[in-house]
Amino acid sequence: MEIYKGRGTREDEKELLEVIDDVFFSEDDEATKRNFLELLPSLYKEQYNPGYNNVIVKEDGAIKAAIGCYPREVNAAGRKLKVMGIGNVAVAKDSRRKGYMVELMNLAVDIMKEEGYDYSLLGGDRQRYGYFGYEPIGSGQRFSINRNNIDHVAGKDFSTTFTAKEVTEADIETVDNILALYKSLPYSMNRTRENCLDVLRSWRSVPYAAFENGEFKGYFSVQKFGGLQEIKAVNVEDTLSLIDCAMKVIGIESVGFTIPVFDVEFCDYMIKICSGSAINNADMINVFNFGKFIEAFLAIKAERMNLCSGTLNVLIHGYKCDENLAITVDGKCVTVTETDAKPDIELEHHRAIDMIGGMFSKERNSLPAFAQGWFPIDFFAYGQDNV
Repeated sequence: MEIYKGRGTREDEKELLEVIDDVFFSEDDEATKRNFLELLPSLYKEQYNPGYNNVIVKEDGAIKAAIGCYPREVNAAGRKLKVMGIGNVAVAKDSRRKGYMVELMNLAVDIMKEEGYDYSLLGGDRQRYGYFGYEPIGSGQRFSINRNNIDHVAGKDFSTTFTAKEVTEADIETVDNILALYKSLPYSMNRTRENCLDVLRSWRSVPYAAFENGEFKGYFSVQKFGGLQEIKAVNVEDTLSLIDCAMKVIGIESVGFTIPVFDVEFCDYMIKICSGSAINNADMINVFNFGKFIEAFLAIKAERMNLCSGTLNVLIHGYKCDENLAITVDGKCVTVTETDAKPDIELEHHRAIDMIGGMFSKERNSLPAFAQGWFPIDFFAYGQDNV
């Protein structure tokens, strides 16, 4: 038997989609049957090169396993980070228990190390992907609001004057307005005019823009079966009107959504009127460059709150390499550099991710007092950007 293990090609794309659709969705009911092209058009449309962006195993020319490796670029507090999203981890039913998943995950990690990726994100079982360096991290603020809240805040007669319009490729000015609003925060992925709507259509979603007298007021993305994904108003004071507009589009009386903690105005607005809130992990990630990762997302936190100044020396035995880092906060200025100084704390890879960005970390309790407020860093990943 001839075995191939490596990146796919454009010629593999049709078969690739057939294989991963069969692995994940063959047992779906016909009425709700899914496929990856519909779920994630920003990854699986031909122009985004899904064949090359998968590592695959072929047996005698037939694809038997695949793992998606989707390159992204992040802007975090003005710093560019190279990111790889991992998705569609699939092994054909007749080729399981051959070790293909482990081999391809190791191959994907090797590619990320060799090609200089700073971190990787994925969604999946913690223990399964923990073997390859991934850990839950980050903080998303989850808010819920219902009609009763709105009645008390704005009055029983309140009804938004906003009108919603589904956004299409012909709405170039609206797409540009959505992009500008998305990129107004200190964190964004590399959405462009060309891929923005495909991203917002992820996970069976429909993008809408809200207008009042022809003026763009904000946008939201609605899942096919009623959930609200991304939402953002141009002016935070218009948030309630935007939420009411979205609820009317969906046809529901209550809604929930998650936003980054560094969207301070939005969080402050919602905490005053919501029916409930919670902080949840943002995603699972693997870090290959702790220095760049910490500097970028700690800088976002320093923008939104006052942190104690000081220098913390941390030795991390990372999945890629050891990093002996001097993390310095001086007012709003954050720098992370290599150092030969004796570390204040020494951590293996998983515990380092927990300490810098996890919901709980015993190691954080042992840090010098000036550094305890630095962590967890402000890491977040928008659901529509996820793989």
